[in-house]
Amino acid sequence: MGNDRGRSTRDAVLTAAADLVGELGWGRVSTRAVAERAGVRPGLVHYHFASQQELLAEAATGRIATLARQGLDALEDAPDLPAGLALLRESVAQVDAADPVHLLMAETHLAASRDPALAAALRAVVTDFRTRLAGWLVSRGVPGGTAEESAAVLTAVLDGIALHRALDPELPVRAVDTALTALTAGGHPCTQ
Repeated sequence: MGNDRGRSTRDAVLTAAADLVGELGWGRVSTRAVAERAGVRPGLVHYHFASQQELLAEAATGRIATLARQGLDALEDAPDLPAGLALLRESVAQVDAADPVHLLMAETHLAASRDPALAAALRAVVTDFRTRLAGWLVSRGVPGGTAEESAAVLTAVLDGIALHRALDPELPVRAVDTALTALTAGGHPCTQ
């Protein structure tokens, strides 16, 4: 019973921290705000996490990993490569600069540039995403020899589109389809 309550408290703290990073920004999240949002005493936050940075890193990378898994699970339902690429494109075409999920991801990337432990944790999430994406590409006919490279570049392209859409909501993402198709066919988008 005590372990369940401890796990429940820890989960509530992680959820609150991830939400607050997306709402306030990495540097504005306090232990007190996390405790208040989670409905626990501040001392419990410190009991479960050695530092605020550890808390924010685990909360942010955990949320990003969950979102990545959900996206990849949805991708598995795509009937073919073009439908899957369209799903990926649409996942970033709707980016809103004020969306807490977008802000959580942007804040975490920025914080990772200054924290090697966070960078390693985020790199593990991205590596897992790219590995699963490469497997999906192979299952949809992309040659195995190019699937890993295609998945790496495709992930970077999607991240870039998300960043640019936040700055320019009018960015024409449909034009990306040709590049994505060429990329997954092993071609070079700039020469197609």
